[in-house]
Amino acid sequence: MRDSAGIRIVENSGSPLWREGEGWEFTEVLRIGVLEGEPEYEFGRVSGIAVLSDRRIVVADAMAHELRFFSAEGVHELTVGRDGQGPGEFGDGLFYPVVGPGDTMLVFDRGNQRAVVIAPDGTWLEDYSTLPRDGHWFGMLLDAPPSGRLLSYHVPLRLSEGGLADSMDVLLERDLHGAILDTVARIPTYMTSIPSGGTGYYYADMVDAALCESGLVVGHNHTFRSVWYGAGETIERVVTLARERLPLTGEDRSVMMERFDQLVAEYNVPADQAAAFKSRVRFEDYYPVYSRFTCGPAGTLLVQRVRPLRQLSDEEVSRIRRTLGRPPGGPEWDVFDREGRYLGVVEVPGTEWVAVVPELRFVRDQASGTWYMYSVWSDELEVQYVIGWRIDGTMPG
Repeated sequence: MRDSAGIRIVENSGSPLWREGEGWEFTEVLRIGVLEGEPEYEFGRVSGIAVLSDRRIVVADAMAHELRFFSAEGVHELTVGRDGQGPGEFGDGLFYPVVGPGDTMLVFDRGNQRAVVIAPDGTWLEDYSTLPRDGHWFGMLLDAPPSGRLLSYHVPLRLSEGGLADSMDVLLERDLHGAILDTVARIPTYMTSIPSGGTGYYYADMVDAALCESGLVVGHNHTFRSVWYGAGETIERVVTLARERLPLTGEDRSVMMERFDQLVAEYNVPADQAAAFKSRVRFEDYYPVYSRFTCGPAGTLLVQRVRPLRQLSDEEVSRIRRTLGRPPGGPEWDVFDREGRYLGVVEVPGTEWVAVVPELRFVRDQASGTWYMYSVWSDELEVQYVIGWRIDGTMPG
C-alpha cells in the first residue's frame, strides 16, 4: 500500500489476509416463492429486490408489473402496481427498486422512461422523467442502504452515423426527487468497445459501478483494477489484484457458436439472417479478468470469478442468449475490505450460473448485529425464489 499524488494505491498480490477458517458461511433461513399456490408467492420474472432497514423485502416482478412487499419472515403484506403508463402502473421491460433515505424507494421504470418514488408503506408519491438528455441516456440507479445515497449512471447516445455523443459515462448524485446534487465521476465509456449494432462481441470490456459504504467503486472487467471515489469526483484509492486472464479457447468458441445454431432453430431465424449474424461474431483471445462485482457486508467489495463456457453443463448452456454481454460467473467471489485490501475468497450460494443477476442485497440486523444476504435463485423448472441467507464468519472492522 502506498500513496501517489494524494491517492492511496492498494496493490494486492493475491495472498489473503484471512487466516484459515476466517471466511464466511451462508445458511439458508428464508425462501419466498412457489411453483403453484397463492399468486402473491408466484413470480414470473424477478427483475430486482430491495431490503428495507427492518428486513422487509420488496420484490419487483417484471412479468406481473408489480412490487410485492414481504415481511422479514417472508409473509406477503401488500402488492403495488399493474401494467400501464399512469400513476400506480409500471411499463414493460426492466424495472427495479433502490433504497433511499428513510427506506423510501426509487423505482427505475425503464418501460415508461421514468423513476417512481414509493414510500415504505407502498404509497406512490411522485415520479420524474428519465428520458435522454445532454447526449446521454439514463442507464441505471445505484443505492447504498442504509446511507440513503442515490446515484444515476448515464451512457452516451449512439448517433445515427454510428459514433457516440460523448466519450465519457457520467455518474450523478441525486435526491429522491431527481434533483442533481453532484457529479461524482466521469469515466471513459465502455460503449467504445462495443461495435455499432451491439451484440456479437464476446467479451467486450464492460464497466462495473457499485455504491458501497466506502463510496463509489468503478472498474472495467478487462483489468483487475478498481477506482474508489470520494466526494466531488475525487479519487481516494486505486485497488489492484495480481490475477491473470483465462484464455478463451477454441472449445469455448465452439460452445457459443453451437448455442447460436440452437437459437436459430428455436426461433426459426431465416438462413441468410443467421449467416449474417454469425459472420459478425467476434471473440477476444482472453476472458475478462472477472464477471461482475457488487457491494458486500460490512463495507466489503465482492468480485465474481469467471467460469469458462467449456465448464458449463448442457442445461447451463441452454440459458445462453446472444445478448448476454458478460461471461458466466462461478460461485467463487474475491472479497476486499473497505480499504481495498484482499481478504480472500468465499463461495456465494446460488451464483453458479444465472444469465441475469438481480443485485445481491445485504443487510445487518440492528438487534443482533448479524448480516444477511438476499438473492434470487431459479430451480430446474425455472421457478424463481427469493432466498435469505444468514452469514456467519469474520467481518472486517
